[in-house]
Amino acid sequence: MTLFIHAPNVHQGGGRTLLSALLGQVDKTACCVLDERMNKSDAVLNPAIHSIKPTPFDRLCAEIFLSKNAKADDVVLCFGNLPPLFKSRAKVMVFLQNRYMFGPHDFSRFALGTKLRLRLERWWFRTRMRSNYQIIVQSSTMQRELQSSLGFKATVLPFLAANGEPSIITAESFQNKEFDFVYVSSAEPHKNHAALLDAWVLLAEQGIRPSLALTVNADSAAHVAQLIEQKSILHGLRISNFGTLKYGDVQNLYRNSTALIFPSKLESFGLPLLEASQIGLPILASELDYVRDVVDPAQTFDPDSPTSIARAVLRHLNIHLPKTETVDAKAFLAHVLQQNKQ
Repeated sequence: MTLFIHAPNVHQGGGRTLLSALLGQVDKTACCVLDERMNKSDAVLNPAIHSIKPTPFDRLCAEIFLSKNAKADDVVLCFGNLPPLFKSRAKVMVFLQNRYMFGPHDFSRFALGTKLRLRLERWWFRTRMRSNYQIIVQSSTMQRELQSSLGFKATVLPFLAANGEPSIITAESFQNKEFDFVYVSSAEPHKNHAALLDAWVLLAEQGIRPSLALTVNADSAAHVAQLIEQKSILHGLRISNFGTLKYGDVQNLYRNSTALIFPSKLESFGLPLLEASQIGLPILASELDYVRDVVDPAQTFDPDSPTSIARAVLRHLNIHLPKTETVDAKAFLAHVLQQNKQ
């Protein structure tokens, strides 16, 4: 039996982190089909690796290679959301991480190339999934929504790059940290950076400027990176954008922050939630099902409301701003008459 790890479309983000951890565990009898941008040094046990260029032609060649080489007694783990393009004789398991693969979504804010790719991948996922293939997801919400949308059943198997006991939280844990909040995330529209920045502007308008660390790539997400810089300068926000970081650097960034804020509106799992939880960071997150699948946040908010996000931050910082004071009819009428005199 040969294990095929088929991941020609994985090279960044949480998928890369998980794939790197997996490559460090498979032995030399495995066969791995990888995007050439993956770091081959992650495969410490030296399985057979076939590197694929990120072009449509090479992706097709990867599918042909899989079809010709995976036999009936073999196991194929498709690590990039998509089942084999051609019917496979092997036992096939599809690791599904991308929530955009099914269900209704608004793709209007995506670039044309991204919209076309997503529509092609959705068609691929829907039409090439076979009844004898097994789907693996990371949360019960993903499992439930997949079955509701397409009728596909899935096994829930949460997967972290490194598992361990949560850190013990002490008062000293939060002293001498550089950042009040951290948001480890790429910059797709559902990651909701715009609402987070608007919340930071609202806080600044009240004289409150918590520090925030972000990880938005200035090349692949130039528009979001520019928005971060513009709002930071215009409103005096204390925001540091580190761009894409390696796994170890991400862990260091967590440890140098006092809380994780996570305003994403759509996740298949929400890997940073568990990573932050394991090292004892308090979590402020969207009040959505995917969050409570994996953690109990310290504070929640409406991800569509910058005001709600800002108020969650204030609660976490234990800052109490004065509420609106009501007036009775007499005071209201006096104000109206006073205005009329001016």
